[in-house]
Amino acid sequence: MAGPPPPIDDNYEQFYSKKTGVRVYPTEFVVRTFLAEYPGLSFRKPKPDDKVLDIAFGDGRNTAFLCDQGYAVSGIEITEGIVQQTLERLAKLDHQADLRVGRNSSIPYDSEQFDYILACHCCYYCDEGETFADNLREYARVLKPGAWLVASIASRDSFIFEDAFELDDGSLRIKGDPYQNRDGYRLHAFSTKDQVQTYLSPWFENFSFGFSGNDYYGISERLYWVVCQKR
Repeated sequence: MAGPPPPIDDNYEQFYSKKTGVRVYPTEFVVRTFLAEYPGLSFRKPKPDDKVLDIAFGDGRNTAFLCDQGYAVSGIEITEGIVQQTLERLAKLDHQADLRVGRNSSIPYDSEQFDYILACHCCYYCDEGETFADNLREYARVLKPGAWLVASIASRDSFIFEDAFELDDGSLRIKGDPYQNRDGYRLHAFSTKDQVQTYLSPWFENFSFGFSGNDYYGISERLYWVVCQKR
């Protein structure tokens, strides 16, 4: 399997190594999806001891939140350095999680193991030689029958795609990342929620959608919130 351009691994490890504080804070859509009730959100909320896989957990902000809820938490990140940094942070917070090195399209867990996958700002990252479909196929592999995916998926209008080069598979090669982590890497994007549902439907059904459009002081972030069930 071809890997990504090498800089993204090192870039993200260095990025997270600068986050030295112990306390971390979860992403808002994750808290709202797992804990709140909305008329357009329909899925079985996790119960204590349900097995949740946190994809691309980064500094552990959502991992710690999931542990707080009493779930059995696992997670993957792209380097051993990130894994160790986050394990140390979780230990200081009195949390335990099974964290391993892995990628969207190569998850180091057995098939049909998890009740939920959380993929916050990550499922649309595509390694060279692979597609978003490869990522989704791997997600479905490790989910139990009828299990749930909770994900954010990039809108084509989001800041990261400014000046990006669009490829035939629907991914875009990034240029001018203001954080300088993703230049040269490929992210997949969609223009409508119908496009998202059509693309995910070979593996998932029973969709709930939300959308976030934020201007973070000049960073215009546009994301779909997606909750769906493995077929």
